[in-house]
Amino acid sequence: NTNDYNVLRHAGTIYSLIDSCYFNEQQAGVKEQYCRDAPDTVRKTVDWLVRETVRPVPDLDLVGIYKPHASHKLGKTAVGRLQYRLALGGQGLGMIAFSMANQIQPGSVPWDTVRQIGDFTVKHMQKEDGIFYPFWYPFHDPFGPSDTPKSLYYPGEAALGLIYLYESLEGVEEEGVDKSNGRLVYLEGAARGLEALANERESWSPKDIPPDHWALKATARILKHLPKSRHPKLLKHAASVVRMMHTRDMSRIAVDASLGVSSMATVLEAQFAMLPIFYENPSYYDNVEETWCLSQKVAFLLCEAQDRDKPSHMLGGLPHVLKMKNEYEETNQTFVRRITGDDGRFRIDDTQHSLSAWLSYKEALESGLSEIDCSRVDLPPLIRSL
Repeated sequence: NTNDYNVLRHAGTIYSLIDSCYFNEQQAGVKEQYCRDAPDTVRKTVDWLVRETVRPVPDLDLVGIYKPHASHKLGKTAVGRLQYRLALGGQGLGMIAFSMANQIQPGSVPWDTVRQIGDFTVKHMQKEDGIFYPFWYPFHDPFGPSDTPKSLYYPGEAALGLIYLYESLEGVEEEGVDKSNGRLVYLEGAARGLEALANERESWSPKDIPPDHWALKATARILKHLPKSRHPKLLKHAASVVRMMHTRDMSRIAVDASLGVSSMATVLEAQFAMLPIFYENPSYYDNVEETWCLSQKVAFLLCEAQDRDKPSHMLGGLPHVLKMKNEYEETNQTFVRRITGDDGRFRIDDTQHSLSAWLSYKEALESGLSEIDCSRVDLPPLIRSL
């Protein structure tokens, strides 16, 4: 049902596909086998995203990303009043997909279109204090930006999208016109958004810190563009999120009877992005070794989930939920943890996030983390058995 199609997952999947097939060094044989259809897939999925979701924002002389088939001309209908809002996360992931597509297939999306989405995000969906509005309602009350309903991941998605737009515009010319002028506004919008999250959560108790993986991916990417004086606030916030993620995983990975694949994979994306930075800056997060070794266990658990029997048309896909069981092994006289099945449901974001997690792991291996000897790290027995 394309009227209920998830645009954010569509754009996020373009992101992981391009990252895997174009920005990841592979053996020639692997690339030929698994990425030979990538150019056509990127072209079709990006064309669909432009055709079905990019529409004018009334009264702003800008475009934004709506739900599929949304038309500004339908705004006075009952369906239009309820359905056609612009989600901050859609703008963010759309900027990532369009910016990456233009890098590998120049001209996929006019840069003026992508910049208009960026301008809409920083000029109309961001407050003076850096906080982002999660939604913009063009056709009904409150007619414009709104703080409701809340959405955990949208600010991080918007920040990462603005960073990709800033990076991709460097040196870009289109039809003889320099498109890179003024791109700093996107970097500053991303930085202010991340700093606002850090400020908001600074006084929160550890149990209230959310597993905001998009914010951490954006943090890891933006640091190289910012002066060091702006790093501490972002690193302290990132450390609080990684700490929360690790504490939760030390419990659930060893005990829970079912594990959500996206929930595990998104944690890995964030941790593999930030751990190389914390390895070099241990004063912000001092539990790097244990977190790294547990994260590797989970990454290979997802590999095992991918390799399980499934219908031929789903080969390579990840299930939505893994069913787990702790069994007593007579040979070793100890309990071991095993996958016993899955829920038989396959959702694109589970595969998308797992792919992005594995790519982040590959990059993290190029850092000093690869020198950690996990055989000397005291993980719980049931996790060690994975």
